[in-house]
Parts: sequence; C-alpha cells; structure tokens
Amino acid sequence: MEPIKHFLNKDLSKLSLEEKTNLFVLLLPPINFAIKKVMSKFHSLPLEHSDLLSYAWIAFDNLLKVYQVKKIRKKFVWSVIDAVSWKCTDVCTKYMNNRHKVLNMSISTSSIKREIIENIKDENYQNNGMPIQEIVDTYFENSNEKLAKQVFEMYLNNCSNKEICKKLDLSRNKFKKILKTTIDDLRNIIRPLLD
Repeated sequence: MEPIKHFLNKDLSKLSLEEKTNLFVLLLPPINFAIKKVMSKFHSLPLEHSDLLSYAWIAFDNLLKVYQVKKIRKKFVWSVIDAVSWKCTDVCTKYMNNRHKVLNMSISTSSIKREIIENIKDENYQNNGMPIQEIVDTYFENSNEKLAKQVFEMYLNNCSNKEICKKLDLSRNKFKKILKTTIDDLRNIIRPLLD
C-alpha cells in the first residue's frame, strides 16, 4: 500500500496520464476483484473482462476527479472497488435487455465464459505477502464453528437461507448467528489489510 500512499499525497484530480496509469496498474487486483464480483451476478452476459476493464478505467478516472474534492471518508481502495462495481453493474444491466437475449444465452452456455470468470486472479491481491484467500482459509481452519465454512460458501453461492438451514440441519437463528459472526470476523481481519 506504500506505493498508493505516494499518489494519495498528491492532488488526484491533477495527476498526469502516466501517473493515473501507474496508479491504475497498482490497483488492478482490487479492480479485478470488483469486476469478477459484478460478472458473477449476471447469468448470461455478452461482455468480457476486458470490456469491463475499460469501464473500470472510466470509473477510476471519475473517482480521481472527486475523491479529494468531496472529501470522501471511505478509504481510497474501497472507494475504487465501489466505483468500479457501480459502473460495471450499470453497464451490465444495460446489456441485459431483449436485443441481447439470444446472444446472452449462447454465451452463457459456453464453458469458456465460466473459465474466464474463474481464472481472474482476485485472490492474488496481496498485502503483507499473504493472499486474502489464504487468510480466509486460515480463518475457517481455526474457527470454533465447524459449519462456518459451509454456511459461508453456500451463502456466497446464492443458496437461499431456507435451503442452507435444511441441508445443514440448522435452525434459522443458528444459521443467522453463524453467518453474522463469520462475516463480522472476516471483515475485521481483512479490512486493516486494505487500509
């Protein structure tokens, strides 16, 4: 994060194109994470990662113009992730209309699209030499709650609460408690790494 701090000490709205490009490259891991997250929400999308990367640049450039002016309190990396997520979601939503349905369905049945999404290396976003995925895995290995990993993974895979409770034989309250504890713990562990 030290290289990013170098840029944050400058006026972001007046960075040269070369400086913007260098900062963008430094932020590629969290940007790729945001793009992958958005792509996973849309079933049949006629856009590729590289398409959304272009829109990510636009969102990034717009954020640079307003981040310091509006005195945004959120940490810069989180602001970039949010800006990219919102912009890419807007773009993806526009592509989900009647004109694209046939194309969308042909792409969604292709195994290539799934491969592309799965191979985006958001877990390579490292801090202190340890990938976030390793931190999450370590958390689950050391967790006192044996079902935490299963509950969390099923939740991320968009399983309904009812389905999770039924499959793991959990009460609704126990499910909510496990999920809340897991999310809170992971947030507390990972957030300082992104500051």
